Amino acid sequence: MASAAPASGPNSGSADEVGSGIERYSIPCGSVAGVPIRLHLLLPLVMLLSAAAAAFAGQGITGVFFVVLVSGPLVLLTVLVHELGHVLAARRCGCTPDSILLWPLGGLALIDASAIGPRQQIVISGAGPATHLPMIAIWMALMAATNDGQVTTSTAGMSFEHHFIALVCVAMLLNNIGMFLFNLLIPCFPLDCSQIILASMLLCGSEVGTAAMVMVGLSAPILVILAGIGIYGYFTGTPSATLHIMLAVWLGAQSWKLHQARLEGRLASYPLFANAMRMQADCRSGPASAGDSGGRAGSFKPFQGEGVTLGRPAAPPPSSQVCMGAALAAIVAVTVACQVSAPGTQ
Repeated sequence: MASAAPASGPNSGSADEVGSGIERYSIPCGSVAGVPIRLHLLLPLVMLLSAAAAAFAGQGITGVFFVVLVSGPLVLLTVLVHELGHVLAARRCGCTPDSILLWPLGGLALIDASAIGPRQQIVISGAGPATHLPMIAIWMALMAATNDGQVTTSTAGMSFEHHFIALVCVAMLLNNIGMFLFNLLIPCFPLDCSQIILASMLLCGSEVGTAAMVMVGLSAPILVILAGIGIYGYFTGTPSATLHIMLAVWLGAQSWKLHQARLEGRLASYPLFANAMRMQADCRSGPASAGDSGGRAGSFKPFQGEGVTLGRPAAPPPSSQVCMGAALAAIVAVTVACQVSAPGTQ
């Protein structure tokens, strides 16, 4: 989650810094559970890149179709379920979902942040990755039913001609495992893991500036690793190198924005920080207003002044729960396709 002042327009007006610029180039596509769904106009880009990578690797028509299927409709369904997990958890926490955006690198669930405190943030952020557990079970069951009762993540001995459905199950099983681990265990801003860590720090009483500084520090080595994998892939001819670079660049841009917001005193433009600041201010000023007539309430003016300097809004803009899924799925799809022995398609 990361946010800034709302932009104008019926949809972008409810988006934050992560969502507003992206949502501007999207189109409405119905609704699920009463939540509007939007598709980004550049969404086919990931499918095209992954299909081109499979074609250049000599996988033939069947291999290209496999990659498009896995990195297209199947991963969109997976990301949608992930975002619905955030949405349903938000409703249980008393928050109002705004919309779900499916975009080139994954998904965004835009949620009214006025009721999101650290406790609620932990529940909402954890609910998205949790949806992958039942999806993993479903793909395992489907694989067992179509692969002679065997469940595996290996493509050894498989071909597109004789094991197409089983290969799809392998790819989707790896996708869901990857999305679960990447979003829940990688502390890189603004992934779900980073939101849980930030919320936990704030819940323990950390100042917003300290929490932001720690998160930027945690994100930096992960970004270096992702970028390094992509650069190494270029030199070794790895088909998914471009997708690794795209992932690293976007995550790096969001981490840099958080770093700049901390340096420039704009952390209150992020809903979680804004709400945490408000809660901390209320806790600190509570005893003074409860009967201390010695003017101690005035001792908290520096914190209140800091809130004004930071541009703390009257009501925080909606938060974005970010799922990095499409790029991960495309990387898995291309990798699986390149490992498959496909007679007649080379």
